[in-house]
Amino acid sequence: MFEYSRDPRPRDGALTISQDEAQALYDFVGYLGRHAFDTFRDDRPGFRGKSPDMLHHLGRMRDLLENVMDYPTLDEELCWDEPKPLATDEVHGLLLTEVGNRSGIRFLKISVYWNDEHRSFGTLGLAVDDETGETCGLFQVEDVAGQQVNCGPGWVQSGADLDETIRMFIRAFPMQQLDVRNEDCINEMLAAKVA
Repeated sequence: MFEYSRDPRPRDGALTISQDEAQALYDFVGYLGRHAFDTFRDDRPGFRGKSPDMLHHLGRMRDLLENVMDYPTLDEELCWDEPKPLATDEVHGLLLTEVGNRSGIRFLKISVYWNDEHRSFGTLGLAVDDETGETCGLFQVEDVAGQQVNCGPGWVQSGADLDETIRMFIRAFPMQQLDVRNEDCINEMLAAKVA
């Protein structure tokens, strides 16, 4: 038996999207992420949030946008200060744990900034193993609520020089995850203001 649905479906064949349409989708997903809520609670007057279903749909749209938007890479947007040596007792515990019993490790701290305003992005801690040619990195940044977020630690083959190694860690930083976390923080702050 034939079932008729009034829901539209994609046309057959390859589909295209124009630059204006891609920008409109990007703007719409950003707007929904900041301003749309579909969960309310009777026990907390004024509470509003996003249901798992809505978060799933927003996630799918963000995944689609990865294929059509030309996001600037972080290494184009960030700059950093000269690395400063760190004593072992100044190194973050996560980085020390990852290094374990390796000997001959140099520890460095790098302050990372946004190029445009020289506004702080975070701190990159490095453990450089010159003998094996490997570097372990731990990024520490703050979300919009002021909570510290750690990215790493993780090992990579060191670059040709220290700047190239730093660039590798910056390129690997999961910026989209931080953006989603910041969006959630903003939504929670807005909900708390209404309550």
